[in-house]
Amino acid sequence: MARGGYRKGAGRKREYQEPVQKILVGLPQSVLQKLDDFAQQRDLSRPKAIALLLEKNHEEGSVLASSTTVEAKPEAIPKPVLPKPKPKSSQKLLDELRALKESLK
Repeated sequence: MARGGYRKGAGRKREYQEPVQKILVGLPQSVLQKLDDFAQQRDLSRPKAIALLLEKNHEEGSVLASSTTVEAKPEAIPKPVLPKPKPKSSQKLLDELRALKESLK
């Protein structure tokens, strides 16, 4: 008896009519609690609740909720501190390269 393979109507039904991209999102606990409350009140999963909120926000052209608005502050993102390379003169660098070339012969 054959098993598996393609059968019309078999398998998991699609949630959306387009490809789905999985992402990882970090949220403050208070915002996550609001999201969970929103989703639970509407019997939605977290991803569906986020999609609904984003669609609603896009349609209205407004902020989702003024109390949960998060603005990125430039000073909150530290700039990496890289060590400054010591400048070498071109002649010194050429001399080092020549010495290396000679040592490899």
